[in-house]
Amino acid sequence: MANGGLQYNFARLNIAEKLIAFNVLIFILDGLALALLGGSVASWYHLPKDFMDFFGQPWSIVTYSFFHAGFGHIFWNMIMLYFAGRIFLNLFDAQRFINVYFLGVIVGGLVFLLSYNIFPTLLSTNTALIGASAGVTAVLIFICAYIPNQEVRIIFFNVKLWYVGAFFVLVDLIRIPYGDNVGGRLAHLGGALLGYVYA
Repeated sequence: MANGGLQYNFARLNIAEKLIAFNVLIFILDGLALALLGGSVASWYHLPKDFMDFFGQPWSIVTYSFFHAGFGHIFWNMIMLYFAGRIFLNLFDAQRFINVYFLGVIVGGLVFLLSYNIFPTLLSTNTALIGASAGVTAVLIFICAYIPNQEVRIIFFNVKLWYVGAFFVLVDLIRIPYGDNVGGRLAHLGGALLGYVYA
C-alpha cells in the first residue's frame, strides 16, 4: 500500500520535481554507500577532466549531474531548480524542459572537458565535475532570456528576471580568476550559454 502511495505521489510530480526527487535519492544512496562501505562507487559516474578517462566512461557526460559534493551543494541546486522549473513549466511542456536541462548538462560538461584540456593549470583544483548546476543554470537563463522583463519576488523586492540571470552569470565570471571551483563555474557558463541560445 505504501509503495502504491509513493508511486502515485511521484506520478503527480511535474518533471522538475521528479528530477529533484531523483537527485535527492541519489544523494542519500551515495551518502549511505560512503558510510557503510567506507568509500563511494560514484566516481564511475562523475565526469573526469581528462579526455582519455572520459572515453572510458562516456555516460558520465550526463550522470555527473546527479551527484553532489555535500548538503549545501544539492540544497541550493534543488531550490533553484524548483523555482526556475515552476516558471518554465508555466510556459512550456515537460519535453522542452528536459531538452533544455539535459542539453545544459551536456554543454556544461563539454565546456569543463575542453577547458581542462586547453588550460590544464586553470582547472588543477578540480579532479572531476559533479552537480546539477549546468542544467539548472540552463533552465534559469532560458526563462531569463525568454521573458526578461517578467518580475519575480525576491524577499522584499520585485526584480526583473534578466537581472537575476545577469547576477548569476557575473558571479561566475568574477569568481573564476580567484580559482574558486573554476571547473564548476565554467560548466555553469556552458549551461547558461545553452539556455540563452535555446531561448
